[in-house]
Amino acid sequence: PKACELGKWLYSIGLKEFNSIQEMRLLEKVHNHLHAIVKKIIESKHAGNDTLANEEFSKLEYISQELSSLLNKIEDKVTPK
Repeated sequence: PKACELGKWLYSIGLKEFNSIQEMRLLEKVHNHLHAIVKKIIESKHAGNDTLANEEFSKLEYISQELSSLLNKIEDKVTPK
């Protein structure tokens, strides 16, 4: 989670600069959850368990939408009007 582009931003600037925004803490949790799902997909595929891999893969769209929504909310809160 700390090596991807979002993670690099989140742990270098995001959480420090915007820690007062409630959505930032939720963003961190959802981001970590995304990485846990991807890890489970990879492990399942390597173990030959395509059924579990596909079940986990089906969760990615929802998680991606949740991340996008949180980023938009955070942007709205930090962008001057």
